Amino acid sequence: MMTFPSHNPHRFSWRTRAKSASADKNGDIDQWRKRVEKASEFAVSEVFSHKKPPSGVGSLAVALQSSDQLRDHDDAYSEAQSLLSDWLGSKLRLELEMDEEDDLICSTERRSPAALADPQPTTLTYDNFDDLYKCLTEEEDHSAVNSFLQDLMEQEVLDCGMMEELALDVGQTRRKLRNPMVTMEARHQQVRENRARREAERQRQQRERASQLEVREEAKRREREEEMRRTREERRQEELLQQEVVRLRRQMAEQRGLEQLAKQREREREEAQGAVRSLQSAPALLGKPQQRDTDGYKGQKIQAKVQINNLKCVQRHFSAWYSVLLDRRMRIGKAMALCDWRRQLRAWRAWRAVAWAAQKQREVASVAEALRAENRQCQVAVESDRKRLLRRCLNEWQLWCRTEREQRELLARQQETRRRMADLLSAALTGKLQAAPTPDPQPATAPPGAPAPAGAAGEEGHPTPVILAPVTSAPHRVEPTEPWQVTRGHVAPDAAELREARRRGGGGGGGPNAATSPGTRLESRHAAQQQIITQQRRLLREQQEQITRLRQEQSMMGLELEMEKATQLTRPAARGGSRTQNVNPTEQRAEGVPGEPDSLCTPRRKAVTRQTCPHPIITAMEARAHQRSERRKEVEELKRKKEEEKLAEMKAAEEQRRREEEEEKRRAVEKKREEKRLEREREEEKQRQRRRHQELLKRSRQHYDRSLVLRRGLAPWKRLLQLTRANAEVKIVTRLKGTDI
Repeated sequence: MMTFPSHNPHRFSWRTRAKSASADKNGDIDQWRKRVEKASEFAVSEVFSHKKPPSGVGSLAVALQSSDQLRDHDDAYSEAQSLLSDWLGSKLRLELEMDEEDDLICSTERRSPAALADPQPTTLTYDNFDDLYKCLTEEEDHSAVNSFLQDLMEQEVLDCGMMEELALDVGQTRRKLRNPMVTMEARHQQVRENRARREAERQRQQRERASQLEVREEAKRREREEEMRRTREERRQEELLQQEVVRLRRQMAEQRGLEQLAKQREREREEAQGAVRSLQSAPALLGKPQQRDTDGYKGQKIQAKVQINNLKCVQRHFSAWYSVLLDRRMRIGKAMALCDWRRQLRAWRAWRAVAWAAQKQREVASVAEALRAENRQCQVAVESDRKRLLRRCLNEWQLWCRTEREQRELLARQQETRRRMADLLSAALTGKLQAAPTPDPQPATAPPGAPAPAGAAGEEGHPTPVILAPVTSAPHRVEPTEPWQVTRGHVAPDAAELREARRRGGGGGGGPNAATSPGTRLESRHAAQQQIITQQRRLLREQQEQITRLRQEQSMMGLELEMEKATQLTRPAARGGSRTQNVNPTEQRAEGVPGEPDSLCTPRRKAVTRQTCPHPIITAMEARAHQRSERRKEVEELKRKKEEEKLAEMKAAEEQRRREEEEEKRRAVEKKREEKRLEREREEEKQRQRRRHQELLKRSRQHYDRSLVLRRGLAPWKRLLQLTRANAEVKIVTRLKGTDI
């Protein structure tokens, strides 16, 4: 019963048990070995116990049963002893070698009177194997607990380093005037010693681990060799069994042939004797019945002896064959049990590998899904950033195109102004400017789409009579609606406007000085426009000063002509009115020039007043001048409003940009928060899967242990032995009954 590999559930409990330092460990092992041998003998005797055979059984059957019992007992005892020796040699050799030093050191302590006073365990007799097994288990647990407690009692609570530190502390408290350098040096030396001790301990542990690995490898190698040897032995026994069966069959066939040959010869002899007896005489016929009876009785005796010999031979061979068969069945049962256990182990390992592979696949799929989501989010972010950059580049390109178009328009207007100034100068030099109608200074501030003044048409052709249009006949002034539509014509060419614009530009941060300050693109563009406008104003002011000088010269020439012609009283009133018209527009132009000194205008007005009386045309011109001043004020007000609107738009754009940046930051923070949440959920999912996997492993281990206890424990082995014993008894009884018959 003890030969079965799974007879003891605590067989491999040495793996989880702490190292024992008991002094009587070798003695305990020897005693435990003796108890195991006794238990094996008791189990074999209980299983193969001698039972009273049924009536009619001879002495031959009793001898056969005792020999089988003896052989089974020897086999079981030898196999149990070999298994126990192998187990002790492979599993406990390392612990015995590690405990030798502890045994040598602690031998004096363990030989104390208290230890010697302990009573030796007495050998008890048990009538039941379960009681013996339970007692052995309890004693084994008790010895393990005692060894663990003894190890804890022998363990040092404070190491030497801590004791030295305490001693140093006590010395310092007693001698407070001790040199601290000596103490520090001592502590440094202690630290170095502790480090060296730990290094030595670590190296020793490494060597021990290496030796343990070598011992385990050697044990595994020996186990493999033993397994191979057993396999070869089983194969050899199988071959021997097959050879024995073949030999028995051949021998039985030869015996049957010999019996048939003997019967045939006996039959031939009887036939020959019958023929001889038939040829004998009649007197011999009288004693023939008596001789026939004698021969028949002798033949029956011979046949009975032959049959008895045959039965003995058959019984002998059958006993040998049955013993071999029982041995083979026992070995096959052991091999089948081991094979089933290994098959279940392989199935469990395969299931575990499949479970791990499935878990890895799920993890790979989840990681791949997370990577795809992250990649998709990255692509969306890159696409959004690209669109934003393209939109910004498009806006900047549009602004650049608009600026370039404005610059081209400004250049074209400057060239047109230069051309007109050149025409005006040429007309003034040639004297054609006298008969030209007085142009309205309003075209200087007129939009690009306004019609050209009448003076431009009179430069090339003949002078036309002056036609004074009313104020309402002036062309409609188109006011700009966008900042980029502001041109040179919308700027007032006087010093007051320039000062006011500079004041407003300096207060709003949009003047030329603010162009170099850091700011946004809108502020830079506004500063560039202000700088261009300032340059255009300067050019216009120079041109207007030149025009003013030319007009002053022309007005002086006109006054001289009027003084010469004033004496001619006989000139028609129409002519005098035309001269007055020719002179008054000149004075009007002189008065309308901004920045002209009052010292030049006052004498002319006085001269005209002395020479002529106020004319309706002069009154209309004054009214038009007043309207122009009011219009100029309105234009300044509109420009101020436009600048304020432009600044408001710039502030709104800056606020919008700031809001967009805040929105982008908020989205980035939300994205990071979402990523952290997803990462936390993934970690929680991994933790749940890990816990579930551990729970499944625990359940599978429990199921495996329960299946081993139920299917590979001691009870199945008992049932197998009982069944084998019952079959053997039935076979023996059947064979003996056949022999008696």
